Amino acid sequence: MKMMNKIILFSMALLVLLPVAQGQNKELMTHYQSELNQLYGQVFTAPTDNERYHANESVLQLLSEALAEENSFKWQWDFGNRVSVLTASDNKFRIFTWPVVNDAGEYECFGFVQALNEKTKEYDITQLNDRSDDIVNRQEEVLGPDRWLGAVYQELIVTTYEGRTFYTLLGWNGVDCLTQRRIIEPICFKSGGSTPQFGQNVFRRESNLRRVVLEYRHDAMVSLRYEEQYLHLTERVQSRRSGRSSLASFFSSLFSNPSRSRGRKRGRRGPSRPVSTAARTSAAVQRGGNRGPTYKVTDKKERMIIFDQVAPQVPGMEGLYQYYVPSGVEMAYVFTGGKWELYDTAQGRATDKKLNKDFDKPIEKEAPAYQVQ
Repeated sequence: MKMMNKIILFSMALLVLLPVAQGQNKELMTHYQSELNQLYGQVFTAPTDNERYHANESVLQLLSEALAEENSFKWQWDFGNRVSVLTASDNKFRIFTWPVVNDAGEYECFGFVQALNEKTKEYDITQLNDRSDDIVNRQEEVLGPDRWLGAVYQELIVTTYEGRTFYTLLGWNGVDCLTQRRIIEPICFKSGGSTPQFGQNVFRRESNLRRVVLEYRHDAMVSLRYEEQYLHLTERVQSRRSGRSSLASFFSSLFSNPSRSRGRKRGRRGPSRPVSTAARTSAAVQRGGNRGPTYKVTDKKERMIIFDQVAPQVPGMEGLYQYYVPSGVEMAYVFTGGKWELYDTAQGRATDKKLNKDFDKPIEKEAPAYQVQ
């Protein structure tokens, strides 16, 4: 009887103390939120490099402390458009990224990954260190948090295949006064651990490709987004020999290869210009008639990563990304069979949805907001 009374008293004490502990945690996290917002304001608006980077050092220390707090993963951070905070739909991890811009207009990205450790069942914190200038084979290298191709991530895509979960980030980096980048970045965690690995062999028929990097002129507008859009589907409706109708249909697809030529600017490599399948399809249709196969072109709606192909404005500028602009061709990656497959028949169509989130927009490079006149 005495033991039962003790259990009841202990349970009642827990019921009383739990709301108190939750209230204290909320108060603490609210304090962190307020302090961080003030510091981020200095990171983005302080008039000198010294002040901006000093404020950023304080951000790194304070955010690290905040993320180490119990139940911090559940906290809904709100930094406006200055900081990207993305959480995986399965709550495996959360990633924080933001840029710091110096007086020369050069961007350096910073970030943290807060990821679940399957062994300890706790969320571990990993700081990301931007080493963009030291990475030559940007599309081919597998990178870790200490050697990270810095970016501000705008979307986190979660896909599954045969019980495996795949994570893909879509990011942006302002780079400098000559170029900017869009990045398709797979991220994974090995052996149930919490240390992130950036870059993964998930691009079909591109065994050396670990991420897609689009680098282009600093004032060009290049779109990169994940949404439901359309692909042209070319269907073969007549066999060549028998002339009988066939249901053998296929996608006209194209797989780009990373360029093997080294760019003059920081020794970077870029994707080669794809060759369109439009001419090939057109010729096949013209050959149709009574003597060969005929084709029917329809549109199929798919969930895809859709983006603008970039290419030099004039021949001879390959690898000099300050001369790269959208070519007018829309490309798409569709996730099928555990891989991202590239198509050159994407047909992006305008919707009421904004194509770019507010934090996509770079700080104005010619006249930064923080610049003293």
